[in-house]
Amino acid sequence: MGLATYDELKAAVADWLDREDLAGRTGDFITLAEARLNRLMGFSGLTVRLEVEAGPGQAELAAPADLREVLSLVRTTDGTAQGFRAEPGRLVLEPAPEAGMPLVLTYRARPRLSEAAPVNAVLAEHPDLYLFGALAEAAPFLRDSEMLAVFAARFDAALTEARMREARIAGPSALRLEPAALPAAWRT
Repeated sequence: MGLATYDELKAAVADWLDREDLAGRTGDFITLAEARLNRLMGFSGLTVRLEVEAGPGQAELAAPADLREVLSLVRTTDGTAQGFRAEPGRLVLEPAPEAGMPLVLTYRARPRLSEAAPVNAVLAEHPDLYLFGALAEAAPFLRDSEMLAVFAARFDAALTEARMREARIAGPSALRLEPAALPAAWRT
């Protein structure tokens, strides 16, 4: 059993539940697990860099559909930050550019699996988050408190491990200098 795509994940959830009558609901359980993941995490693999163009006097840009959190909006002409405020479905530029302006929007995306988007960075790196999250979401539907306790604990453990991995990736790393690359006066 693989867990690389949305369809494989749905099949795995159905297999773990061992209930043929729930096959049509596995997508709902996955969606609920994604909603929980969106509230709890901010994985670096979900950082998107998007080039956009603001026309002369254009006071707003449509927000990407998968926007979770804006990290920066920078003018590519001079590298300075562009002022904005985020509103549902849009970014309001403050001030609006007088002339056309190329911008780079860096944002954290929401993971969303579907038939049209069968893979994402979270599923690729942490399939257990999706599996155990979906199974934990299925438990209340089944009125199975024992199942909920087991899979909520498995989900929490997977989330802790994923956060530790992300902290290692995002955290500072030691700078290593090769002695041959240093000026002769610095070498001892």
